Amino acid sequence: MDQPLGREIKLIMNKAFIFDMDGVLIDTEREWETNDDGGSAKVLGKDIHSKLGDLIGVAINETYKRAVALGYSVDYEEYRRRYDKEAAGIFSRAQITEGVEDLIKELLARNFKLGLVSSSPKNWINFLLSRLSFSNKLEQIVSLNDRDDLKPKPSPDGYLEALKSLKADAKKSFILEDSNLGIQAAKASGAYVIAFRGNLVQGYVQKGADAYVEKMADIIKLIETIQERT
Repeated sequence: MDQPLGREIKLIMNKAFIFDMDGVLIDTEREWETNDDGGSAKVLGKDIHSKLGDLIGVAINETYKRAVALGYSVDYEEYRRRYDKEAAGIFSRAQITEGVEDLIKELLARNFKLGLVSSSPKNWINFLLSRLSFSNKLEQIVSLNDRDDLKPKPSPDGYLEALKSLKADAKKSFILEDSNLGIQAAKASGAYVIAFRGNLVQGYVQKGADAYVEKMADIIKLIETIQERT
């Protein structure tokens, strides 16, 4: 009797639900990209910022490379200092996405392992974790900005790393993203990809996900429907 029970528990526990951070767990993308007096525009200057175009889902070390190519002359240490200062303000005032805590409870009740994969630096992730009641439930956290051994999104490296660390089967796992770079990365990992629309910058069009949701409350219904089919 012990063997079948052990096998059943293993099958239940090898599924993960992995979150992106900005624009998913917290409404920061709109703060970064639409505030002309702050956010990315303040760090980069309005001219460079406007030339860079869409930065949603782009790590700040990659943003720096693109900015330098356009004539940005601030050294990297000062650039990081300015960005960290802006981030501290943004992460303190941006809203935690409505319904996230209820979603976490439902996912844990269904035996999902939880992870987070973000293009943001680890110290920015820590700004968010300090505000979350469930931060200790996130078993694997990956900062792509701080991992030179992992390629940035749209490479799947970060999600593959999280799935491996969580000992999760990609085919039984879900990833929640908002940016198209993140959606591409998540799809390439082999997991089921849900695009969250609740915090999108106006005019941003998502593409390539398996499903799209407006609210966190829609996610459990979606998972239940998919699992009923399999």
